[in-house]
Order: sequence, then structure tokens, then C-alpha cells
Amino acid sequence: MIIKLESINDANRDAVLALSVREDQPFVASNDYSLKEAEETNKEQPGTARPFAIYADDKLVGFCMFAFDPEEEDEDNRYWLWRFMIDKSEQGKGYGQAALQEIIKYFKENGADRLFLSTGPENVQGLHIYHKAGFRETGIIDGGEAVLMRMLKGPNRIIKNIYGVDVDKAMRIKGRKGYGVSIAFCNSDGDFLTYCAGSGRYGEDFPVNPDMLFQAGSVSKPMFALTLLRYVDRGLIDLDADISGIVPEFVKKGPVTFAALLSHTAGYNLHGFPGYRADHEPLSLEDVLNGKGITPKLRRIRPYGKQCIYSGGGITLAELAFTRITGTTLREAFQKEVAEPLGLKRTGFFQPLDEELVSNAAFGFRLAQKEDPAHGYHYYPEHAAAGLWSTPTELVKIGLELSRSYRKGGLLKKKTARRMMTPVMDGYGLCLDVWESKARKDSVAGHGGENWGFLTNWVFSRKRDMCVAVMYNNVTDAADEAMDDIACEIYKNAKES
Repeated sequence: MIIKLESINDANRDAVLALSVREDQPFVASNDYSLKEAEETNKEQPGTARPFAIYADDKLVGFCMFAFDPEEEDEDNRYWLWRFMIDKSEQGKGYGQAALQEIIKYFKENGADRLFLSTGPENVQGLHIYHKAGFRETGIIDGGEAVLMRMLKGPNRIIKNIYGVDVDKAMRIKGRKGYGVSIAFCNSDGDFLTYCAGSGRYGEDFPVNPDMLFQAGSVSKPMFALTLLRYVDRGLIDLDADISGIVPEFVKKGPVTFAALLSHTAGYNLHGFPGYRADHEPLSLEDVLNGKGITPKLRRIRPYGKQCIYSGGGITLAELAFTRITGTTLREAFQKEVAEPLGLKRTGFFQPLDEELVSNAAFGFRLAQKEDPAHGYHYYPEHAAAGLWSTPTELVKIGLELSRSYRKGGLLKKKTARRMMTPVMDGYGLCLDVWESKARKDSVAGHGGENWGFLTNWVFSRKRDMCVAVMYNNVTDAADEAMDDIACEIYKNAKES
């Protein structure tokens, strides 16, 4: 057959508009919508949107549209197969594959060195055709669609980057059975994308996906603070009230307040917690604070209010006081006060992790090989300090909401959010690092997290709707440093683009 691409004109427009896909292909935009989008795009950037009718031996069989902008600074945004469809009556006849070859030829002859497209991950038939034509997933999910790429010059290797950052190289992602990384980012224009690479379980072909759960480590702390501050907004908790009478067995000499515990200025020990095997018998908060687990007993080791000394133990004490005052667990409170209002489906203090969630949960380091093949992660009874499971996508949603609360009020009252994000001592607010970032040229807040086998980096702007979250299923000093650099570079590059 002879495939031809012909520009849309008065002679073929109505026929192109009459083309359609099957009802089970809702991810394909209508040709009417695409042509209107082309007109709008070309008003601002003449010649960028290029729509074509697809003919096979002079018979109209489909439609395609290109985004073609060789002057675009970002080389990953220059050449895109923006729309592609074959009419429902002509599918299954080989036209799709043949048309793709003609499309690739067009881009090659017009100087393109690589070609991108995106499609719904559920578009099985489309993905089959694209794979057969040499397109491969980049790992990026943009607007809910998987981004694929095909090199047009040189070896058909996949250039994997997100906002110019070579994530795989930085995180040493090797093949499909090593460690894995999951990233989500939203910029001030509302563009939301995710990037996934590697394996969620070391030694297994278990590709990371955007919905895969990771342990968030100490990012649990600001999620606890957010939950508690919802009660503050309703007048049910006073941040500055002495709560030593609520937890008298752990406070020999008061006062102690939630504000001091959340800002790490109460002087307590227990920097962090290593966790327990997933099948370990449950421990209560009292057990942990009394030293009945594998960590020492909680005690004050510095003068109250005189210095910032990071204390997961102090946060655990705050959690105990919170549960006694509210009569609810942190898991229940977070679900009601944060997860439900924000529409979060995959974030919570799941300790132990619910069995139905294990199937799409990452395993940390090589714990499945060393301890328990069915549960490659540790159990953390210290929920507020280290017990959160989440995804980068949902952490970004929370970061954006905190930013909006800081600027104009939202899930938290503006006054409450500003207190949370105002440094108390050493650049630390209420369970949040807060700083003016020269690299990001912004006023930002966030937190890092490290559990046994998991790393998290989470940063958001206080000035605008921008947030990035990176999660990884291994812990090394190099990976920790690389994650911080990745978050910084993605944020900076997106802000400047």
C-alpha cells in the first residue's frame, strides 16, 4: 500500500471530522477537538501544530497531528506526534503501522533527531503498535499519559530525563532488577508529571509505577503535624498548652508543649528508629517510649527550649499525647482530616501494612532476601515519626495544599499554616525545614525521610504552586545526596522554563 499524509483543507476537512475510534478507545481525542486545538496553537505559535489526513492508496483511513518546533530550547519538546488515530472501520488492516513509518520518515526528513508521543497506559493496542515501530517508554507519566520516545538519528536508545535531569544516572538505576525510583512534580502552570524507573523490589522484574507505595520515613512527621494542626484550627488542641499532665509518666519535670515537641526544642533523645521485621508483634507507643523495643527509653537530655535537637522520640511522645487527647489513632485521624479532604487513596499510617496493599508496595534494600520474602520492609510502631506509606504523586498533592494554606488558607487556616512554616530555631518550623533557597530562587519548605531501605525527598514552594517528591528503595549516602540534587535541579529547571 502507499501511505500519504495530506494537509487538512476544505476538501477533506469534513471527511476527517467524520472519522472516529471505537467506544473502547476513549483515550483518543476527537478530530474536531484536535483541529480546534491546532488553530489555537498556531495563533500563538504559527506553524507549530501540523494536522494531516492519512490516506492509504487514496482512501482516507486516519488522522494525525504533529507538534513541530525546532526553535524550542528544550530539545525534548521540539518534535511530538501529538495525535494519531485510525478510523474504527479501518483498524486491524496494517494501516497504523504503515502510517507510523511515514510519520517517522516525515520527522527524519525535516531534521528531527528524536520523536515523542504520549498515550494512556491502558491503550494496549496503541502501545503494541508504537513498540513495534521502535518507541519505548521514557518512564514519564504526564497528565496521566505515558510518554514514549524514538530516536531518529543514531542508536535507538532512550534518553531518560525529567526537566533535563538524568535521573537514572544520578540514582544509578541499572536494568529492570535493581533498585527503583519514583518522582512526581507539579509546576506553577499546573503541569503534573511523574517519572518511574527501575524495580520496586531488588532482584525482581517489578517495574516501579506511579501508584507504587514507598515508606516515607521522616516525612511522616509533617504529615502528623498537619493532622494535629487540623485539631488546632478547631480549637480542640492548644499548641502552647502544657501537656505534661497528659503524659505524666514520660515528663518528670514540665512544662512540655506540642509546639516544642514538633519543633524539636523539647530536649529529648531518640533521634530515629530502625523499625522491626514486618511480622514483629505489635508494640504500643508506651512500649517504645519505655524502651521495651530495640531503642532506649525516652528521656530529656538537653535543657527545654534552649536548642534544636532532632528527636523522633519527642515526636512519638507528641503522638501519644495526641491520641490521648483526641481518643483516636493517628491512622484514623489522618484519614479523616487529611486523606479524605484531599482525595488521597494511597497515603496513610499503615502500620502494619494492609495485606491488600502489599501487591503494589516497594520493598526496601534487600530486606525480602535477608528477612522475609513476603514483606521486604520494616514495621514502625512510631507512626508519627516514621510510619507513613505514600506515593510521590500524593505527597505533591499535600505539598501544594500546604503552600496554598500558607498563602491564603485552605486545609489549614492561613495563620496556622504560617506558624507551621515559620522557623522556631535552626531553620526548623513545626515538623518542616524552612529556608530561602538560592538554588531554587524561592522560599521553600519540606522534609527528607529515611527508613530502613527507603529514602524520600519532598520540597514545595511557599510562594507558588510548585512541589517535587522523590522516593527510592535503597539507602546510601550517595543516593541521599543525589536525591537532594535531583529535587533541586528539577525544581530549578522547571521554574526557569
